[in-house]
Formats: sequence, C-alpha cells, structure tokens
Amino acid sequence: MATPQPEKRVSPRQAIKIPAKLHTPEGDLSAETRNLSTSGIFLECATEVSEGSPVDIVMILPKEITGDAGKWVCCQATVQRVEKNVAGGRYGVAASVQRIQGMPELTWPEVDRRITERRGEERRKSPRAQAGTRRNGDRRSGLGK
Repeated sequence: MATPQPEKRVSPRQAIKIPAKLHTPEGDLSAETRNLSTSGIFLECATEVSEGSPVDIVMILPKEITGDAGKWVCCQATVQRVEKNVAGGRYGVAASVQRIQGMPELTWPEVDRRITERRGEERRKSPRAQAGTRRNGDRRSGLGK
C-alpha cells in the first residue's frame, strides 16, 4: 500500500464553491471556485484562459472563510495551470495569488467598472498613497467641513 504524500502547498486549501468574476487581458469571465487558500485558487469557467496570464479574481468570501461577515475581495493572481474539459466542457484554472485586497460592498457592474478603471491606472502607486492624496485634496477644498 502506498504511503500518503505530505501536502506541498504553502497554505491549506478549502473546498468551497463561490461565484466569481475572472478579469483577464482577453476579457471578463464568470467563474466558480472549487477550492481556495491565501496563496492559490482553483476555479472553473466556460472559456479557456492563457497560462501565465495575470488575472483579477473578484468574489464575496462567505463568513465560513472570513470568520465574520461576507467580504468582497479582489485577488491579483497569475494563471499557473489550465485543465481542459473539467466538467461539461468547462476549464479548470489554477492561479497563484500575489495579493488579496478587501473591497467595499458593490454590485457586479460596479466591480467590473472599478477593475477596468484600476487597470488603466499605473500600478506603481500604492492605494494608501492615493487615499492620502484624496484626503488632502478634500481638506483643502473645504469638503470635510
């Protein structure tokens, strides 16, 4: 009998199905997670995604994952592997996560708009620096009074 191999992943995966949006350089796709961790996600979608491509994965993490309430997140990730015909002609996409960012509660069209806008901005600027700039501008214009 074969000896079970130890888990090689950095973070343990949790099997959970969550609707998600996959924003790729080729376009936006509806998807559903199969399992996830802080370092990676495996999901299914109807369209093939290119291995090595950068993607943004937007979803609402349920309270079973967050420990509190459901939370919108955007995961910046890179596609590591694509499996064809996983179930019913769908594609399995394994992605490694570089960054997970919390988002305010939004509707899907608002999420799509924000991701598109963010892609147009320079990624060199940190969100904290941008927030500080907005606050300073608001104070100078008298909006905070």
